[in-house]
Amino acid sequence: MAPFFSVLVTAYNREHELARCLASCSGQSVADLELVVVDDASTDGTARVLAGLAEPRLRVVRHHTNQGISAARASAVDAASGEWLVVLDSDWALLPRALARLRELIETLPDGVRIIRSRIEWDDGRIEPAVLPDGVTGYEGRLRWLEQTVCSGGGSDAAHCMHRRVLEGANYFRDRRGAVEALWELDLAARGERSLWVGDVLTRQYGDAANSHTRELSASRLVPRMRREAVDQAWMAETMLERHGPGLARYAPHYRTWLLESATLEVFLAGRRRAGVRHARAAFRAGASPAKLAATVALGLLGPEPLARAKLAGRRFRALRGGRA
Repeated sequence: MAPFFSVLVTAYNREHELARCLASCSGQSVADLELVVVDDASTDGTARVLAGLAEPRLRVVRHHTNQGISAARASAVDAASGEWLVVLDSDWALLPRALARLRELIETLPDGVRIIRSRIEWDDGRIEPAVLPDGVTGYEGRLRWLEQTVCSGGGSDAAHCMHRRVLEGANYFRDRRGAVEALWELDLAARGERSLWVGDVLTRQYGDAANSHTRELSASRLVPRMRREAVDQAWMAETMLERHGPGLARYAPHYRTWLLESATLEVFLAGRRRAGVRHARAAFRAGASPAKLAATVALGLLGPEPLARAKLAGRRFRALRGGRA
């Protein structure tokens, strides 16, 4: 008989964080679950940690080559057999009774709602998402939430649990690297999937992973990674603007401007100078900061390497001031 929950965890070189994540899942009061871990071709002791776990509900999928988080999540979905899928990063942990609370919410879901989104607590006390939609959102509601998020400057990370049928024909992008979920999520909403947002904090995110893309400060690791993933980040921004342009313009104009700025940065990092200039012009017309755009264009015309190193310098400065990298 299929389990009620499949908890999906993706990991790349997370030998120190993974055991903590899985322990938080094994310790849930709801026992009707399976743990699906995708090891995305780790080169550290991740495989050894998984082999040493005495957890009969654990299923491990191993990639022979590193494919990135989107492809790893797609593999996890393919391997899952549960009715409801809970997606975790390996530097996250479920809080006690998280699955019990999700099951309570599932039993009272409004008709046609197959996604539950909840809040995340960082280990420094911050709560995300900072702005929470009211109740159930569809396509327009998600666009309005994106607008509120970018205007408030708050984080947009959210934990989510979804029925497996949501993923039928709409799995994560297997052929893309990096976090391209923003497009995937908006596509889901556009096709009619509605989400219930709850204020419950069900997940904790830790900031101790050495290879976190959002917190990495090593030039030797981050600069090549930014350049490698820029192709897909640019694709995501450009595809969102193409597929959802009218909705963005109507309900999320400031988010659209931010997306144009992002497209400018990423296409320059990918070495596409002409496209970078084109996106910069569109961003300027949409109201983006002229000084910031000018700096991006100047560095981008010099090449991807100077731009990536300037982005790293800005991240280091924010980290020194005590902000998020």
